Amino acid sequence: MSTYVNKAPTTPATPTRRSSAARVAAAASLAFAVTFFWTVASIDVPHKASDPKLLDWWQQGANLNSALASEFFAVATGILMLVIVNHLIALAPERDRWAGFVTSMATVFASTMLISAALRGVIAHQVKRFEEPLPSVDVLRYSTGLNYTVIGSVGMTAFALTVIAVSVLVLRTHILATWMAYVGLGCGAIVAVAVAAMYGTFTVPIAILWALSMTVAIWRQPAS
Repeated sequence: MSTYVNKAPTTPATPTRRSSAARVAAAASLAFAVTFFWTVASIDVPHKASDPKLLDWWQQGANLNSALASEFFAVATGILMLVIVNHLIALAPERDRWAGFVTSMATVFASTMLISAALRGVIAHQVKRFEEPLPSVDVLRYSTGLNYTVIGSVGMTAFALTVIAVSVLVLRTHILATWMAYVGLGCGAIVAVAVAAMYGTFTVPIAILWALSMTVAIWRQPAS
């Protein structure tokens, strides 16, 4: 006499894990758009200001707090880019040279954001945490100019190369919808041209557009 055991159907573990990873990556891409926006929007040092006006701006406690907030947003932006890229590399069927290039350029971008974060927060840290006096006007101007150059030239160049490499990887492996590759190629090309024309600082909205598109592409990608 045989007995039959009614077993509930089991759900394969792999699609569940990939679905969870996709949700995390999509959330990271959305958060990247938010943090990158606030990295540049939370602080607005006056341009072409007179020496007294610039010193007065830096003496305001609210502006120092804004510099600290921009620092933390920049750190988050760099980390979130690595989360997005790590998810995409994990989806690729094999680690070819393009996957390695994506990782390298994303690491450069993240490192640049960390450097920018330090430049954004160093003066506020010194004044608020260690009660140091403000540096001279020349130092204030140089620090601001260096920060804009780090993001506008180095950072956005690395971002453009990362986006283009991701697009090529998508075309080669089909880990995401093809439309995302074309969006990335367009965004990367615009940013690269703007950097060459020394307008890289103004391409942050393009990076935000790419991140929002990536959020949709990852979210809509079916588990496999």
